[in-house]
Amino acid sequence: MSASPLVNDIGNVLRNLARNLLGGIKSAVFLRVRPDTFRVSWAQLIALAVLSVVPPLAADFLAVGLNGSFAASGLPDALFLLPLALVAASLLAYLARQARQVLLLAIAFVSLALAIDLITDLSQLALQYTGAPQWPRFDYFSYRAPQVWFALGAALAAIRLLHLNIRAWPAAFLLSALLLALPLATISHDRTLWAAPDEEQSADDNKNPALTGEAAFYLQPKLLERELAALRPGRKGIVDLYLVAVAGYSSQDVFMKEADSVSKLFKQRFDTQGRTVMLVNNAKTVTERPLASSTSLRAALKRIGEVMNRDEDIVFLFLTSHGSKEHGFSFDAWPFRFNDLDPRQLRKMLDDSGIERRVIVVSACHSGIFVEPLKDAHTLIITAAAADKTSFGCSNEADYTYFGKAYFDEALRQTYSFTEAFKLASRRIAEREKAAGYDSSDPVIDVGAAIGPALGALEERLKAHPGGAVEASATAKAKGSD
Repeated sequence: MSASPLVNDIGNVLRNLARNLLGGIKSAVFLRVRPDTFRVSWAQLIALAVLSVVPPLAADFLAVGLNGSFAASGLPDALFLLPLALVAASLLAYLARQARQVLLLAIAFVSLALAIDLITDLSQLALQYTGAPQWPRFDYFSYRAPQVWFALGAALAAIRLLHLNIRAWPAAFLLSALLLALPLATISHDRTLWAAPDEEQSADDNKNPALTGEAAFYLQPKLLERELAALRPGRKGIVDLYLVAVAGYSSQDVFMKEADSVSKLFKQRFDTQGRTVMLVNNAKTVTERPLASSTSLRAALKRIGEVMNRDEDIVFLFLTSHGSKEHGFSFDAWPFRFNDLDPRQLRKMLDDSGIERRVIVVSACHSGIFVEPLKDAHTLIITAAAADKTSFGCSNEADYTYFGKAYFDEALRQTYSFTEAFKLASRRIAEREKAAGYDSSDPVIDVGAAIGPALGALEERLKAHPGGAVEASATAKAKGSD
C-alpha cells in the first residue's frame, strides 16, 4: 500500500530541510557550496524559519519546565534573521545581476545561521557538562564571534553561489557585515520563548501595565514627595552622610537589586538611616518608590542641599544602569521616554543644589566620561569603567554587577574608606574579568584635593561608633557647649 500524498509531501519537506541544514554546516566550516547544494522553495524558507525557533524554545523549556508558558514577546528576536536574510540576499543578487537567486541566497543564509547556532550551543553544553577548561575569552566572544563568523560564512557562500567576480568580493563582505552581522549584534538576547510565571509577568509589566497604569501614574508625585519629606536634617557637629541611590534601567532587575542592597548596607554601616533617597526604574517597585529620571534626581539633590549642613555633611551619589560614550547614563522605563543623564547636566544639578562635599560612584559602561566634567577639589568620583571601556555583570539574574559586587558587597564591608575600598575592589574586578576572559574595564578614581579631611572625619566617626550610635553623645556634647 503506497503512502498518501500528504505523507510524501511531508517526507520531501523533511528531506530537503535536512539537505539545506547540511549545506549550512558546510558553509559554517567554509567548505565550497554550489547552487545544487540547497533545495530552494518558499516552503523550505518557512520551514527553516520555524526551525530557527525550535532550539531556543527547547532550551528555555528544559530550563524552566512544565510550569512555564509560551512567551510570544520573544518571537521578534527569534525571527529577526528572516527579514535580514531576504534583504541581504536581494542586494547581493542585485550586485551579481542574478535576481532569480534571491530565494537561494536567503535559504543559504538562514541555513548557515542555524548551523552556527547549533555548533556554538553544543560547544557551550560540552564545556558546561564535561567540566573541560573554558575556551579562553569564550564568554566575551559568545556575544561577538558568532556574528563575525556568520558574516564571513555568508559572504563566502554568496561568492560561491553567485560566482562573483573577485572585484565584487569586498562588496559581498561589506554587505554581509552591515546587513547580517551588525543588526544581529544589536539584539540583547535577553528574551525567552518559554518563561517561568514570575518572569513572564515581569516581562509583561516592563512592557506596559505596571509602569503606565493609572494608579502608578498618579502615585508617582506622591512617592517622590514622601521620599524627600522623610529626609532628616544634618546634625550639628557631626559629619553626616546622605545617600542617593539611582537604578536607571527598568528592563533588568540587577540595577534595582544593586541599589536596594547598597541602601541597606549604608544604613547598617554608614549611618544613612533617614538620610537616604532611592530612585528606581523597575515595574516591581513602581508603586513603592519614585522613578529615576533627571527631574527626580534634580529634586532629590535640591532637597538634600536644603536639609544638610553644607559645611560638614557629605552626599554619596550612586548611579547604576547602562551607559554609552555618546549619551551618558541611561534612564529607561519603557514606554516612558526619559532623557539620558549627561555628565555636564549632572554637574549643573550638583552645583545648583549647593552640595559641596560629594562622593559620586557611577556604575555603567563608559562611565569614565563622567570624571572630567565632575571633578573638583571637594569631589571624590569613582567609575566602574574607563571612558572607552565597558563594565560587566548586567544580567537579569544577578544581585550585583561586577563592580557593585566588588566595591559595595565586598570591599565596603571591610573598610569605611571609600578610597581604600576602590583599591580592594579594583584588584578583585581585574581578577574576575581575567578569569571570565573579558577585556579589563579599568575602573577610574579621582580624589579632590580638599575632600580628604571630611572623608577622614566620617571614617573616624564610623569606626568609633559602628552603626551610627552617636546621637546621644553628640547631643550631650552640644548641650555642654551651650
